[in-house]
Amino acid sequence: MKSTRVGLLLMLLSMSLSEVVSLSFLVSTGGKLASESIASPFNIATILVSFLEPVALLLEIIAIIIVVSDSKRLTETGIHRRLALTAGLLFIAWAILNFIVYLPLSLLGMKTGSLQSVRLALATKTIAALFQYSIPFLLVYGIASDSRIKLALWVALILTILGGLEVIVTPITGVGLKQVAVQGNKFYVPRYEIDYTSWPYPVFLVLSHSGGILYMLVYATMIRKLSSIRQPYHHY
Repeated sequence: MKSTRVGLLLMLLSMSLSEVVSLSFLVSTGGKLASESIASPFNIATILVSFLEPVALLLEIIAIIIVVSDSKRLTETGIHRRLALTAGLLFIAWAILNFIVYLPLSLLGMKTGSLQSVRLALATKTIAALFQYSIPFLLVYGIASDSRIKLALWVALILTILGGLEVIVTPITGVGLKQVAVQGNKFYVPRYEIDYTSWPYPVFLVLSHSGGILYMLVYATMIRKLSSIRQPYHHY
């Protein structure tokens, strides 16, 4: 179980980085996000996302690979194997939706001025987020026989989905397009203003971050439990 423990640790680090980025983002923007400010390369929120998010993503990829690979050796945990593979497939689906669907649709909307394409792209990103929120649950649920840990995982999943999806979905209808000229060519960039301090965003943020923190607490607990195992794997 050493490899699985390492995988869970990497996933915990990934979630911690994402949480730090998200909270720092809110603090640095004062809870108010505008397309003009985030577009600046010198904005602290932009810097955090640019440098830390790729690291968090890389850690998540490695964690999934390790846990899925190690699940082959756990002959007594067929459910864990299936759930871990599902997590891997969901990550692949997440990547496809983001890079093969979201990006082309966004670029199409920006090039043609199609607001419908931009909003459809954002809706696609919402589905991708749903997949990503489920991955931490699937990676660890199959090796947790403690009913309290399983309950905590369900609560974390529900809180993260309810809060996270609403944070993404709610602003979509308020997104517009602004025409700009770049080297003689016309482009249409998304224009939006989101006040995370106004209702109902605080509720959504509390739900989302509570779910994320609960995920991290569960992972820390699981890592500690796996570290104490010195014999062939059994459910605990």
